[in-house]
Amino acid sequence: MPGNNPPVNNRNTELHLNSPVQEKMVKYKFALASSDGIQLTSKHFGDSEIFVIGEIHEDGTVRLLEQMKNNFKNIDESTAHGSKEKRNSIISYLGEGIDFIIAGQMSPNFKQINTKTRVCPVVSQIRDIKHVLSFLGSNFHLLKEKYTAKMENRETDILRIDLQP
Repeated sequence: MPGNNPPVNNRNTELHLNSPVQEKMVKYKFALASSDGIQLTSKHFGDSEIFVIGEIHEDGTVRLLEQMKNNFKNIDESTAHGSKEKRNSIISYLGEGIDFIIAGQMSPNFKQINTKTRVCPVVSQIRDIKHVLSFLGSNFHLLKEKYTAKMENRETDILRIDLQP
């Protein structure tokens, strides 16, 4: 009998259908090479004193998380500059979640990291860390393009940030 059936509760369906779908904001985790936490080092990434770790969000906001001492800067590279041991030690030390590494100078290891890992290297002529992060926040699409290309196994060049006129 139709009158004896309990009413169907469509509350969840109605909430789902009537509420906007909220997409998760894209964010990337980065490590910057620095000697003092204020300026990007002009040295290679692996030769810096510290790594400044943070997140940059699609809306341009930046969250600094921590500073890590570079315990691997003195790994012997007497046989070859850009040693695999140094590269692998630093990438492992930084952890799984790092998407971008940023330094003031290109290195042989940056080329290897770009082709052999999921990490995207960035070389910046801008030295002030706040200005580097401001530039990347305002140009988040550049990070997203590089990261997407990497995840799709497409060949991509290393991102370079030039000084602004």
